[in-house]
Amino acid sequence: MDPSPDRTPSQTDESTTVPSMDDTIGQKTKPSSRAARAIQGCDWHYSHNDHPSVWGHSLVWRMVHTFTQAFPFAFRLYDKAAGRSKIDLAIERLSSLKGKRAQPVYVLMDSWYPSQALIEACLKQGFHVIAMLKTNRILYPKGIAIQAKEFARYIEPQDTRFVTVGSERYRVYRYEGALNGLDDAVVLLAWKADQPMTPDHLHVVFDTDRELSDEDILRYDAQRWTIECFFRQAKDQLKLDGYRVRHIRAVKRYWAVVLFACVYSIVESQQDLSSGLELLRSRKGHSIVEFIYDAAKQEIPIDVIKKQLHVA
Repeated sequence: MDPSPDRTPSQTDESTTVPSMDDTIGQKTKPSSRAARAIQGCDWHYSHNDHPSVWGHSLVWRMVHTFTQAFPFAFRLYDKAAGRSKIDLAIERLSSLKGKRAQPVYVLMDSWYPSQALIEACLKQGFHVIAMLKTNRILYPKGIAIQAKEFARYIEPQDTRFVTVGSERYRVYRYEGALNGLDDAVVLLAWKADQPMTPDHLHVVFDTDRELSDEDILRYDAQRWTIECFFRQAKDQLKLDGYRVRHIRAVKRYWAVVLFACVYSIVESQQDLSSGLELLRSRKGHSIVEFIYDAAKQEIPIDVIKKQLHVA
């Protein structure tokens, strides 16, 4: 096999729109059969992290990235009883991204989402797709059907080239051709440079834009982790899954407040969610100290100050 040719990274514009799609679970305790007022909308959902099914709400989120910031943009509850799949919800979320754009749109997703229906929906809107693929995805090198992980066994180090993205260095083999559902696409078979080239360490990244270099494909794909970080931060620091209200309308309003808090934090800091929350907490701390200082100067009784701060 010939190594993929060296490609000069394209000068991707920082204004390029990069939406990403993913889902998360707001886990709850399964109520007893005699519970009179259970939280509405809950069901059993498969957890990518915990593997077994867990009880709770499953949310499909859309995030919008640039190369400097990432914003949680919209969410939709996945309701099994409604008969619509997560793919259907993802297509619906992406369909709202309308209007002509000077720069291309690259939709990022993990290996659970790149179905033929979703890819075709993106291409129909003029969007490109960059996604992780499962290692058992079928490729067709020289017209022969073979799983990506089996194809990787035939790739030698001299067939690859080194690609650096941020602080990570990869060995990359570039495949251009057909895969199930598409006649023409780019698939990168990549290994971290310090790991053996075995199927266990294989990363498979799919792209519909053949003009993108290997570097740019991996650089875009790296942004996909932002939504995973958002889920963790939103749960740990903003209690995205901490609601106790029971009516589904109240639950959705709770999620909307969390979404607003995230966007507000990011805008205020002009950085990421973590930096935004740190900035707002710092501001609050300073305002409390200044309030106590001013109250002390005015000789306001300590009991009044405690009451104002809700610590009485």
